[in-house]
Amino acid sequence: MVEPTALQVLKRGRWCTVAKITRFEDGNAPILAVAWRNQPGMKQAISMPEVVLEYARQAGCRWFVLRDDRSRTMWCCPLSKFYLGRLYQDGEYYIPLNWLTPVPWADWIYAERVVRLQQSQSAVQPTLLEVAR
Repeated sequence: MVEPTALQVLKRGRWCTVAKITRFEDGNAPILAVAWRNQPGMKQAISMPEVVLEYARQAGCRWFVLRDDRSRTMWCCPLSKFYLGRLYQDGEYYIPLNWLTPVPWADWIYAERVVRLQQSQSAVQPTLLEVAR
């Protein structure tokens, strides 16, 4: 079983948590998850760094879950759907929010462990830089 882990990438010179690998409280399958806090720019699309998608895939994640804690609403899509989106020069795949399907609310396990990822220049292989608690 995968330990719940917050995933950070370097953006504009600082480490930012962009997602987590976790699981639902009543399940064992790992998921790539994002808690939506009405971030600017997330009105019509969501993006995910390619290095995070690859790390999640290698950890066994098959689903992406977006959750709005304030409204207790949740959406999901297969993780592979990101690869059908657009890859921009910022190293992130963008998909429209309407590619996600509404699903019933579910609680997930919170992450206490942090992994910092950096995309190597030659490939999409993630490079683990640091693990912290």
